[in-house]
Amino acid sequence: MEIRQLVTREVQPAQLGLIGASQVGRLDKQRTQKGKTTDTQMWLTTSRALEELPPLAFLSARRQEWGIENGLHYVLDVSADEDRRLKVRTLNSLRVLTLLSRLSVALWKRSRRKRQSYYSWREQQKARCDWLLQLMRTAPSKVKW
Repeated sequence: MEIRQLVTREVQPAQLGLIGASQVGRLDKQRTQKGKTTDTQMWLTTSRALEELPPLAFLSARRQEWGIENGLHYVLDVSADEDRRLKVRTLNSLRVLTLLSRLSVALWKRSRRKRQSYYSWREQQKARCDWLLQLMRTAPSKVKW
């Protein structure tokens, strides 16, 4: 069981030293799992004003962010085996390979067949580099499937 409480207040960007900050929030979570209770506290900020993003919507947006993040990480870590495959010597190499991995996932989402795994899609595309380059150059609304 998890209890979440968000307390927010409006701020000026200079108060936090963050350009565009309009609101700061403190998220208090109490989670009980297998009889053990843990309390955590997290600080959040947004550029949206209190009228645009009231506390309940702020809390919902925070939860949705994790759904998106977990979806991408699952594809990269499990299907793409990113943690094992991305062994590099320089930080710049890591950045380039990470960008290419995320680009590959975006292309998979735009072009896959229903229920096609990322792994099987990636294996099929190895011989279709020209097609992938054309797909990257095409605006999303103009792609015909």
